[in-house]
Formats: sequence, C-alpha cells, structure tokens
Amino acid sequence: MRRRWQLAMLASLMTLVAVIAACGDGDSPNASAEPAATGVPARPSSKLEAFGTSKVELASVSAGAFHTCGVRSDGSLGCWGDNEHGQATPPAGTFASVSGGFRHTCGVRTDGSVACWGDDEHGQATPPAGEFVSVSAASYHTCGLRTDGSVACWGSNRYWLVVNVLGQATPPAGEFTSVSAGGWYTCGVKRDGSVECWGYDDEGETMPPSGEFASVSAGGLHVCGLRTDGSLECWGEDYYGQATSPSGEFVSVSAGGGHGCGVTIDGSLECWGDDEYGQATPPSGKFASVSAGSIHTCGVRADGSLECWGDDEHGQATPEPATNGSSR
Repeated sequence: MRRRWQLAMLASLMTLVAVIAACGDGDSPNASAEPAATGVPARPSSKLEAFGTSKVELASVSAGAFHTCGVRSDGSLGCWGDNEHGQATPPAGTFASVSGGFRHTCGVRTDGSVACWGDDEHGQATPPAGEFVSVSAASYHTCGLRTDGSVACWGSNRYWLVVNVLGQATPPAGEFTSVSAGGWYTCGVKRDGSVECWGYDDEGETMPPSGEFASVSAGGLHVCGLRTDGSLECWGEDYYGQATSPSGEFVSVSAGGGHGCGVTIDGSLECWGDDEYGQATPPSGKFASVSAGSIHTCGVRADGSLECWGDDEHGQATPEPATNGSSR
C-alpha cells in the first residue's frame, strides 16, 4: 500500500490496468499491493550543457511524472522524456514559467495567458482565459494563480476518475500568493501567509500546520512548505521520511512522489525521503532552483546549466530538448 505513489506524477495517477499495460509508464498511488521490481538500475545523472549545439542558460525547470520541461533564458521551452500524449512537445512562443504534470504540461506565457498540451481527457489541458501569475499541473487537474490573487482550477474533480467528488479542482475563495496542485488535492498560500488545502485527504496532506509560509509544494501524498523564517515544514504521508523535513535555512522547496528537495541558503541542495532510484541523492555544487518529480529530480545550477538525477527509464533525466520529447 505504501508504494501507491511510486510511479505517479508527483504522484498519482493511472488505473491499475494502465500501470500493468505500460509496465511503468503510469502509476498507481492508491494500489494496495507492492509493485513488481523492474530490476533495472537507475541510470547515472546527466548534466545538460547545451540545447542542441549552443550552450544556453535555463531560467527554470519542472520535473513531471516521466518527462521534464525547462524555460530557456530567451523564454522558449524545451521538453524531454515520455511523450506518449504529447506532453513533451511544447508550443512555440515565449513563456515565463512551465509546470510538468502526469501526462500533460502547462505554462504561463509572457502575456499572462496559460497554454497546456498533452493528455486532455478530463479537461486538465484546457485552461480558462485570463491573465495568470503561475500554473501548477498535477495528475488530472491543473490550478493557476490569477493576477488578482484568485485561484482557478480545471480538469477532474474526482477521486481515481470515479464517482467520488473530492473538490481538488474547486478552489476556495480568497486571495492567494501561490498555488500547488498535488495528486488529488491542492494547496495554496493565502495573502496572510497561512496555507489552505482542499481535495483528497488520505494521509493528512490537506491538514496544513498553522503559521506563516512563503511557498508550498504539493507532492504525491505529502506537502512541504517554506516558512517565512526559511525553515521547512512537511506534512502528510511519511513512510519514507518524505514528510520529515531537514533543519536549516532554505530558499525553496519541492515535493515529489515520495521524496522532497530544497535549495539551502548557501545554494547547496538537500533531499530526503525515498531514494530507491537515487532521486534523493543530489549532486554537489550551487543551485538556483530544484524540481522533484515522481522518481527523478532536476535542478538549475547557479550558472544556468541543468542537472538531473534519479530514474531515467523514459529519458526524463537525460535532457534532449533539441528534439523536444521522446517516445521511450
């Protein structure tokens, strides 16, 4: 039962039939049985020095379930990894940010509009009109923060794609400063610094602690937040220690499938939780940001270069942005 998050997009999502048929292309975060071991060792981490033939800098990176996307310094996008549903084939244009989900991806364009691509079976890749500050793609739902501070969500509002309406795509009223969509739930930081979560609450993931937070990151069945004093606090499932946050001062945090990573005040990375594929064993050096996916992680170094580590079965940890996407 404790492996249900493992092959999910930030944990979650795919029917048991899809998991068996895809042999790991999907995930079953709610499965009661332990998944069979693949016997395939994790591939070594890969460092991206170039998109194509010329070295470029990355502004940001987002690790999805089995694919990854990054925003180049010129605002264009590069994606690599699993592309079965077109999630690693981004549109042209300039973007301010990007968010990789399970089988879809969304980004905020420089004009504030949101564009999504990939699987849209449940409307998760059909964003509303209007101007947005940020967007967060999860399993079968997506949420975005509008310029007026309100949150808009679209896609599935149900549990495991059946009849149970959980409300993960029905945000509360009020003004927020950030929002993060997890498996079947969503969390956001309100204007007063408090965190509010809504949707499925299997492991206490929608029961945030009190206090003031600067940001929040929703993973598989756990959540991590960065407090205004730079400390971390995580809650929800803690079977692998993913909700047992390290001490120290951080500048950012990212919750993945069953692990978490953060950038410390000195620019080094610290990761915790499940490390079966090496996803919680970061390289040394100075980083500007980090993004924890399902069972892989990527970070942008201080010089703008990219490094990924963890599972690489679909090429998600081996950047190939010159040819956007792969079918592995």
